[in-house]
Amino acid sequence: MESRIPPIHAGPRTDDERMWAEKAAALRTEADQAEEREWQQTGRIPCADCGTVVRTSTLESLPDHRCTQRQHARRQHEGANRR
Repeated sequence: MESRIPPIHAGPRTDDERMWAEKAAALRTEADQAEEREWQQTGRIPCADCGTVVRTSTLESLPDHRCTQRQHARRQHEGANRR
């Protein structure tokens, strides 16, 4: 949705642009709340970097789950598929 909104330095926003910005912010907040509710119910949360769902007791940090290695493997796999 943000792609529909020109940068703020492009001048005053139109009513439609303000509406899209407000809707995007509301959807982002709703998604964050849903993710937190899911974590409270299951104790699991997806890593924002690699997408792996891990069990954690706190939202401050995730346990070790080889995130860097997973990202590297995914980039290699995607690169191999493009050739």
